[in-house]
Amino acid sequence: MKLTPGGGVTFPVRRKTDRKVAKGRRNHFTGQFTFGPDEGETMDVESNTELRVALVTLARPDVVGLENQVPFAWVKPDGEPGNHHFDFVALMADGSRKAIMVKSEYRRLHPEVQLELARIAAQVTPDFADEVVVMTERDIDPVEYFNAEIMHEMRHADFEADAAARAAMAKMVATAQIQDLVDAIGLGARGFRAIVRLIRSHELELVKKVRIAHEAYVRRRISK
Repeated sequence: MKLTPGGGVTFPVRRKTDRKVAKGRRNHFTGQFTFGPDEGETMDVESNTELRVALVTLARPDVVGLENQVPFAWVKPDGEPGNHHFDFVALMADGSRKAIMVKSEYRRLHPEVQLELARIAAQVTPDFADEVVVMTERDIDPVEYFNAEIMHEMRHADFEADAAARAAMAKMVATAQIQDLVDAIGLGARGFRAIVRLIRSHELELVKKVRIAHEAYVRRRISK
């Protein structure tokens, strides 16, 4: 939800797919989250792992878009047609596409599941995706997820703080500690959140793979 200049309210557009995610189950995690430019879309997820994969994927600098529940027609071993829905397809900055299957580690270890996923992946052609990966909870790096989550939580713009943060960033000549930038901004916690948003927009990047915190060091990111 966002406010318009005239004081009205607009709601995000729900991402439409041809596979309906059954929400509201008592014994199964389901939900949705808001994302995209200016909080313009919502995406359904049907597991906590899916949510984590989505947040981590969207936070990566080489990812420029994310589709969910993307249908793919394949042929079963008996010759019958099958229809698999890839949980996500990520559009990469270089123009390539990565199809992502999200499973629990428990299910992924089942030989029958492994065989079916391998058969589906073997039939994926470059016009659909350039790469197919399977992700489970074990593939989610704790530091990367922590940063993706904090960037998502602090995504809402604060125009005064964001402008002050960019002004502080413009004066950087090398690396800087986040706390020093927050001090330069002079708005306390609002300044910290603004720095997080600059990391989220990939204008700043962490010098080392660490959790985003006041003691972490950042530098201006050079587009690749």
